[in-house]
Amino acid sequence: MARSLSRVAVFTLAAVLAASIAYDLWRTPIQVWDAIEEIIAAQHSPSVAASFESAVGTTSYLRPLRIAQIKAVFDLSGGNYRVAYRGFHALLLVCLIALFVSVLRVESPGDAAAAAAALMVLTGLHTFLGFLREAFPINHFLEIAVFTLLALRLAVSRGGVLVDAAAALTFVCAALTLESGVLVWVVVAAGWVCGLRGVSTRGVALLTLLMGGYLALRFWFLRTGLPGLDEREAGFLLERLDRTQILARFESSPALFYAYNVVASILSVLLSEPRDGQFVALRAWLRSDVHPFAYLAVASSAATTVLLLWYVVHAWRRRSFGYAERLAVVAAAVIAANAAISFSYTKDDIMAVGGVFYALAAYGALRAAIARAGSAGLVAGLAGCVVIGLLSTGWAIRSSGVHFVVTTHAFRIRNDWARAPMALQEQGRWREDDATKALIGRLRDSALGAEVPNPQMAPEWKEQWYGN
Repeated sequence: MARSLSRVAVFTLAAVLAASIAYDLWRTPIQVWDAIEEIIAAQHSPSVAASFESAVGTTSYLRPLRIAQIKAVFDLSGGNYRVAYRGFHALLLVCLIALFVSVLRVESPGDAAAAAAALMVLTGLHTFLGFLREAFPINHFLEIAVFTLLALRLAVSRGGVLVDAAAALTFVCAALTLESGVLVWVVVAAGWVCGLRGVSTRGVALLTLLMGGYLALRFWFLRTGLPGLDEREAGFLLERLDRTQILARFESSPALFYAYNVVASILSVLLSEPRDGQFVALRAWLRSDVHPFAYLAVASSAATTVLLLWYVVHAWRRRSFGYAERLAVVAAAVIAANAAISFSYTKDDIMAVGGVFYALAAYGALRAAIARAGSAGLVAGLAGCVVIGLLSTGWAIRSSGVHFVVTTHAFRIRNDWARAPMALQEQGRWREDDATKALIGRLRDSALGAEVPNPQMAPEWKEQWYGN
């Protein structure tokens, strides 16, 4: 009975979180600057296959399935573009949270408490916001996170030929959507090494062959290469560097810049600093302009990372290597690999998959801490409960701020659409054909008609504690 009630409680909390955040996404207009040209390209493309083919053989990327998906959703929308794109966005979000809780294996009230806190870590970590604020017009960072969790779910399953086939299909879809899709292989391989062998040895071998084929296709046959040093602006320590500044500083020693990006990406997940490569909290502190949100973010992340270190030492000393510990091993591999593929430039959105697996590792650490507090003496147990409660409260506050941040973002998008035609003309991106003008007009009317609350009417403390 306790096991069933614990699972029901966790899935109920997950459903409430998913529904509330999905509603925020649903009422958010389609973005202008990240989406408009790709929607126009989808309108002019003759078919999904043509969109797929048009994205093969570009200089730095191999993302044909990404472009094909945008076209497919456009064709299926029937002219209801916001409903189609934002509906798909909301569906991906629901899948992410559902898959997350499905791999936790809640067996007791203590597990349920740890799972509830892990859900707060998942939705409260700053990288999670990349799943909500970015859409091109499909949020492919979120899609890759869903693929990696699906791969993990397959790895912890009972296995079989269909599971192996599903893992292979998941890898192909993910890798042809974004470069970070190769993390599907990392999940399956790391899971197999530490004993999560729902994907069999044969299945892992197949994925490894597919990984080799992907690398050969990209770097040998298509010669797409890697992003250059001056691909885009990037954060470095306390400042933001444009392409010219990056070349001036690191053209002779790019390894230093790449190493910084990898280390910064790992720290971003473990400590919530730096953000997009910049130590924004430190910079604010030096300027004596630190909002409570910065203290809360760094403190809660640092405390959770310390708890994770304790968990590793505790598990090593006890020689315990159960299911939760295996999840932590997979999480460590994914975070490291995610940071490695971020070498060319660091961005919170790219590390969002690592953030998801950080929350999975936090589940194991919180579960062990709750068990330790329950078996300790009265004073030590009470102190442990207080610490865990404060930590969970900090993450709950961060998680609750998601709604304010998404609402603020939605209001900005609505304002962007108000001036979009003029801005497009000023930028030389305006098209004169009637079909394109009609499409832009329809998207603009939908955005301006969205009922989005004005965040300026919200109390000041929300921006202080939630950011924007």
